[in-house]
Amino acid sequence: MARTKTEAHNHLKETLNGLPEVASKRMFGADAYFTRQRMFAFLMEEVIVLKLPEGERLQMIGARIARPFLTGEDAPFGRWVEVGINGDGKEQALRLARIAYAVAQSPDREGPRKRRPAAKRRKNVKKAVNE
Repeated sequence: MARTKTEAHNHLKETLNGLPEVASKRMFGADAYFTRQRMFAFLMEEVIVLKLPEGERLQMIGARIARPFLTGEDAPFGRWVEVGINGDGKEQALRLARIAYAVAQSPDREGPRKRRPAAKRRKNVKKAVNE
């Protein structure tokens, strides 16, 4: 049986979807939120994961309001942090989500980060050496 979402989860989902220029889609088993082609949050059942400016990120981690988002046991994922959304954390999560949204909206650069082209595969080096 599927778990029902909490009131805090539903409120955050509704609020994020109501922000101007926000699109959402399912990713990572969660609802991911984008603005101007930049992902700024994804909402899981009990936490929201946000990309915050470095100063805010460090302050929230220091105050134990947020913790680094880990992709593995000890592998932090850039400036992303996770914040609990239930109980007292709901209002703080909403405030931080708006900060992440504002940063993603800022015109510091155009669009998503440009990816480097994939490295070209080297032809059979062993064959070339033997010739």
